[in-house]
Amino acid sequence: RPRYDDPHAPIVLGVDIARFGSDSTCLVVRKGRDLVAMYKYKGLDTMKVVGKVIEMISKHEPDLTVLDEGGLGAGVLDRLVEQRYKVRGVNFGSKADSSAYANKRAEMWGAMREWLKTASIGSKDQNAIHVNRDLQSDLCAPEYKLNSNGAIQLESKADIKKRGMASPDVADAIAVTFAYPVANKTAQALSREVRG
Repeated sequence: RPRYDDPHAPIVLGVDIARFGSDSTCLVVRKGRDLVAMYKYKGLDTMKVVGKVIEMISKHEPDLTVLDEGGLGAGVLDRLVEQRYKVRGVNFGSKADSSAYANKRAEMWGAMREWLKTASIGSKDQNAIHVNRDLQSDLCAPEYKLNSNGAIQLESKADIKKRGMASPDVADAIAVTFAYPVANKTAQALSREVRG
């Protein structure tokens, strides 16, 4: 789909941090219904990931940066907070806000699924060309089931790998952009001026 370029849409940087050698650290930038940029890196240590996140914050000026705080993500989050960047961590296994989902990861993927119905995901960012090829398989990788409470439970990354598929790192990075409600900082500033 063509880009929407909504000037009032908040910009969110999502980060999924690799835990093992076969996985990749992925950073995505979403502005409302537009997927603006995608980046994928292998073999980065914690401080190099921090550097890449800071680089993307400087380049894209997100209203919020959200990262998977599990595993290596906790150290990256701590360092970014220490340097006073506006970031929030999300734990994939934490409780969902809606009882329709078994955990936060399933809930974020549910929000991403709704977004995809009208989203523009063909990023034109030069660095994203090789990532675009992985996106379709990532989005289709996890299977789901209903747990004993009737809530949607996504297949774990370990189980996805057992089926011979790669970890859906790019899709998880997009999903974390839906972890929290985000308002556009420019729109917020204008609203405060009007209320004045």
